[in-house]
Order: sequence, then C-alpha cells, then structure tokens
Amino acid sequence: MQPPPRKVKPAQEVKLRFLEQLSILQTRQQREADLLEDIRSYSKQRAAIEREYGQVWDSFF
Repeated sequence: MQPPPRKVKPAQEVKLRFLEQLSILQTRQQREADLLEDIRSYSKQRAAIEREYGQVWDSFF
C-alpha cells in the first residue's frame, strides 16, 4: 500500500511554479542570446568575405 500523497502548501506550490517558469525563461533567453551571437558571427564573416571579394574585383579593373 502506498502512502497518501503529500500535501503542499499553496505558497510552496506558487513558489515551485514560479521557479519552474523562471528556469524556462532563463533557458529561452540563453538560447536566444546564443542565436544572436551566431548571427553576429556569421554576418561578420560574410562581410569580410564580401569585402575581400570586392577588393579582388577592384584589382582587375
């Protein structure tokens, strides 16, 4: 026979849900920050490649 489920005080339940939501939001924020960093890095690399490509074409004419 299993013991009866533990009763959780309403304040503890609210705190638990708040902490779960906070954790989800922090994870989402970190993923978005990582994505922005990836986009920034890609853009810098692409700009450097396009700049080099433009300089090569300028040297031909």
